[in-house]
Amino acid sequence: MSDFQPPPFLRNIQKSPIRQISDRAKPSDISLGLGEPDLPTPDVIRRAALKIISEEQNGYTLQAGLPALRERVAADYPELNLTADQVVITAGSQEALYLALLTLVKQGDEVLIPDPGFVAYPTIVRMAGGVPVTYRLPAANNFSFDADTFRDAINERTKVVVCVSPSNPTGRALTATDLSAIADALQGTGIFLLSDEIYRDIYFSEERPPSASSFYERTIVISGLSKSMSMTGWRLGWICGDAAVIKAALVLHGYVTTCASTVSQKAALAAWSEEGESARAVIRKTFHQRRDYLLDLFSSRLGLPAVVPDGAFYTMLNVRNYGSSLTVAERLLDHGVVTIPGSAFGAESEGFLRISFCADHAKLAEGVSRIKKAFSAQVGAKS
Repeated sequence: MSDFQPPPFLRNIQKSPIRQISDRAKPSDISLGLGEPDLPTPDVIRRAALKIISEEQNGYTLQAGLPALRERVAADYPELNLTADQVVITAGSQEALYLALLTLVKQGDEVLIPDPGFVAYPTIVRMAGGVPVTYRLPAANNFSFDADTFRDAINERTKVVVCVSPSNPTGRALTATDLSAIADALQGTGIFLLSDEIYRDIYFSEERPPSASSFYERTIVISGLSKSMSMTGWRLGWICGDAAVIKAALVLHGYVTTCASTVSQKAALAAWSEEGESARAVIRKTFHQRRDYLLDLFSSRLGLPAVVPDGAFYTMLNVRNYGSSLTVAERLLDHGVVTIPGSAFGAESEGFLRISFCADHAKLAEGVSRIKKAFSAQVGAKS
């Protein structure tokens, strides 16, 4: 038997609750769990990749990434007046998140994260030696931003604030008013705002949600194409912002990854083409239709309330009447439906399930049918 012990910063790190549930799914299960688009990567990206693979030499790029790609990313955040040197192309936005927190956080620093929020935020903060502290997005107000709660959570130990819009897990987006309130609260503090914008191009309003970088100068943006262009396996993301921060993050990136996939970087250039923009619009429309279809199923077939998401591809289903979120998720898994317990994302989302609509209408309908059957069986067992 091995006597191996991981280093202290890894000893209490477990596989994420999302994976703990989803990895146990059977092939016949309906997955409403993982946040991975089921739509194919757009043809414009795939055609570019095939040509690149067959016709070009694809060795390392610069560690920061292709200059042409970094220029396109920089242009997406005009208020920051970025140069290409203030952008690093990463192996997905998850690496960008890791680089950002490992670069910004020192031992004992407090990092303010949303509750509910993505499961990786507190975990990576702890890896960096920081202390995760939450600001509540109240369930009683459909997980909307609360400026007073946010301001009260800031103190002299706060070094970084994390925001995500649209949100994983709730799908709610931060408005211009919300972002102005965040900027006002942080002004003059020296705190960096880490804005996770990986879902920003999947929105259901008339206009794209604003970037936090439009409101606060000390914003570090992380994003990528995994969600908006259905490129999860291509591992293509970025981090951009303050020149000194990005320079330090680039050193870490060079040792961790060397560079993002060359083929993925070259193909990603097509995402900024006219055809690429059209593909984004089709993906948005598809998820908008699925959102409306799923919410109608919840109302008409389950009679349960759910959050109306502004973007991303998640909603939060209120299941408080059926037990804890983990108990309900386990029961539904037994009935062939994968869902994620709200408790995985923070105390505020206990009593909810995160439901992903990365599935076509037929699978959504079958998933809801199985949920109804599981709840009916529970009620019947009690009577």
